[in-house]
Amino acid sequence: MSCMKKKKHYAVRGTAALLAALTAAVAWGKSAYVPEPRPVKSAVEITALYYPGTEHMPEWDMVRQTRPEIKPLLGWYDEGDPENIDWQIKWAVEHGISSFCVDWYWNRGSRRLEHWVKGYYRAKFRRYLKWYMMYANHNQPGSHSTADQIAVTRYWLENYFKTPEYYTIGGKPVVVLWQLSRIDEDFIAEAAAKGEKMAKGEGVKRAFAISEKMVRDAGLPGICWINMANAKQRDPKQHAFVQSLGFVGQMTYNLGATGPYNMCPEARTPEDSPRHSSFDLMALAAKKIWEVADVYPELPFWPLLPTGWDDRPRSFQNACVTYGRTQEKYRILCGEARRFCERRGLKRVVIAPVNEWQEGSYIEPNEEYGFAMYDAIRDAFCEKPAGGWPKNLSPKDLGRPLREFPPVIRVAKPVWEFSGTTEGWYRQPYGGGEVECHDGALTFVINRRHNFNIRCRPQPFAAEKFRKFSLRMRITPNARSGLGDVKAPALRLKWGTEASPIISSKCTVDQSRSVASAPVTCDGGWHEYTVDLTANPDWRGKVNELWFEAADVLHARVAVDRMKFE
Repeated sequence: MSCMKKKKHYAVRGTAALLAALTAAVAWGKSAYVPEPRPVKSAVEITALYYPGTEHMPEWDMVRQTRPEIKPLLGWYDEGDPENIDWQIKWAVEHGISSFCVDWYWNRGSRRLEHWVKGYYRAKFRRYLKWYMMYANHNQPGSHSTADQIAVTRYWLENYFKTPEYYTIGGKPVVVLWQLSRIDEDFIAEAAAKGEKMAKGEGVKRAFAISEKMVRDAGLPGICWINMANAKQRDPKQHAFVQSLGFVGQMTYNLGATGPYNMCPEARTPEDSPRHSSFDLMALAAKKIWEVADVYPELPFWPLLPTGWDDRPRSFQNACVTYGRTQEKYRILCGEARRFCERRGLKRVVIAPVNEWQEGSYIEPNEEYGFAMYDAIRDAFCEKPAGGWPKNLSPKDLGRPLREFPPVIRVAKPVWEFSGTTEGWYRQPYGGGEVECHDGALTFVINRRHNFNIRCRPQPFAAEKFRKFSLRMRITPNARSGLGDVKAPALRLKWGTEASPIISSKCTVDQSRSVASAPVTCDGGWHEYTVDLTANPDWRGKVNELWFEAADVLHARVAVDRMKFE
């Protein structure tokens, strides 16, 4: 073929390919919305844990700073947007996932991270995917009571249990309880305050009895209670105890990184450590957990398919990382899970979880793996339709804009008065919770000790312009927790600069010295505090991030009236 003929041939072929691509794009473009899902059938019922933790851009910002390569195919998406949820539903059911177990937060009537559920009930394709709650009741001591159990059950009945989308087993709505000990202790304490003595476990039974009666009075056959348990627990007495409370099954949220390391000493390599272990160890640990279903068939664990762990976005310096996860290793694990379920006659498996991006437990389609992890589940568990698998599509394939959060709000001046909003301060997930603005003050709860509680991304400012950081704050210890063993409570302020960020994609910067502190009083009263910034030689450069800890007092409630740099 002559040179001119070759050029003509390639030009024609290129034009034909371009026309084909444009035709396909136009064809898909006829759908002004997410294409209708095409569910596939699974040999085993697949449920997936879903963490609705990215309620605003600051949550994504932690991921973007440390692990930008795992960006979801939906972008840094608005998790409560019904269109984004319809994409999630489509992807899930086209890969065999039939239900989401969604983290659900309630604390004496206050609900948090409810945006996904609210968006789900506005989603067009919600009929394709069931949901049920993992009641994340890890609140402060004293959060549960008879009145509260009545209130939360009433809310479930009025909003969820009678909707056709809510997942049931045998007609009973399913509720997974995160922490049975907390509800038990609170009910026992409530009884003791009235002069009644209750044994361990009686508190949970009383709480369940309240809910069961209300649900049956509403015309439902009861509640299917599932315990979120420690999967390493093989004590027959513990299992008998849990079953006696009214639970009919158990599941595990995830394995972390230290769990597999501790569970599988025989398979460790020199590269493994408690905070840095392989996905091979995680897969082996998961298979050990499956065997619990055989040991205690009367209260079985739902077999768990872990999705990794890497909490650098949240922990940074003390992060735990699972390395070596690949599509092929995950595919093998999925195949082994299916064969295990078939041998044991088990009806369901749990993917744990699909989207905990901040802790590195994710398989939802993303730039790192594409659809590979979802495909691994589908190929292992599902029946391939006669016409082939549904085509994996993303908004980009349809030319649709991503429905992302706007950039993080950056306060122009480092002064905060909290007159109606949190003014750019957000929770630090491991250390603070329930960050809100009430009566002109920023309020939050200290969730963990030795952790920063809130964080902020202000407009960069020159450190040398300011010598002090002042605030007015009130710290109220929990009545049951008190101060614990804290003898000298103190606040801490940590900063990052453009030259030395607190966290970054390299995750190698040691910022332990960029902290200023001052003693605080934890008596439930308002106090003024001033922190001398110039006492720290690292107070220099362009400050662009702040992390704050009110005190090292677990479960304390904090209110901040104002903050400012002087």
